[in-house]
Amino acid sequence: ISEGADPFGPEVRKPYSLVEKLDMYKPLGFDGVQFHDDDVVEGLDDMTYEQVMATAKEVKTMLDDRELVAEFVAPRLWFHPRTIDGAYSSNDPADRQYALDRSKQMIDIARELGCHNVVLWLAREGPYIREAKKGVQAIHHIREAMDAMLEHDKEVNIWIEPKPNEPVESAYIPTIGHAIALGYQTIDPSRVGGLIETAHSLLAGLDPADDMAFALAHGKLNSVHLNDQSGLKFDQDKSFGS
Repeated sequence: ISEGADPFGPEVRKPYSLVEKLDMYKPLGFDGVQFHDDDVVEGLDDMTYEQVMATAKEVKTMLDDRELVAEFVAPRLWFHPRTIDGAYSSNDPADRQYALDRSKQMIDIARELGCHNVVLWLAREGPYIREAKKGVQAIHHIREAMDAMLEHDKEVNIWIEPKPNEPVESAYIPTIGHAIALGYQTIDPSRVGGLIETAHSLLAGLDPADDMAFALAHGKLNSVHLNDQSGLKFDQDKSFGS
């Protein structure tokens, strides 16, 4: 549920609280909720692990009370100052470790919600300046982080949501084909698939239906975000049906 902010200007209304949002789902016809880790636990970077897990447990009770389920949880890494140069592909080992630690905690949050599915939108995994990173090394770093997540929880499923650009100019994993290929390199390809957002396919100059067909042919289409996009420009995130 939108936070009510114009992406290029001020808020047009105050955000709804988590409780208010959860109360809206069933009347709107929804049974499942898709979360970022800091949707579940606001301000988690300033909390202890025990506090984070206790809050996640409270949210699970809130879901149960409303007969809702968590579909997936995703780490909102791209907002943090330590991920400006990429999260898993940062040149700084300490920043890569922050991203991995937060991702493992995100998996634990998902488990508290009774959910085994996590989404990785690799938002800043790409260069702002081409010469600033070694592409092969960066992709290895992303794969190593995914391996660590698969090791961390033997039941977790990772769905990669590819996007060709924005916020970085050019992403290392820009399409579903790249995402599936990366998944095959991990320690357990059976637990790695993809989430296709139709606007992201259009941003890459591809047909979303063809992207979905390719993923289906590999048994790797785990989820879909339906929205719209007017050509090759900034990510407009037009609501489905608009």
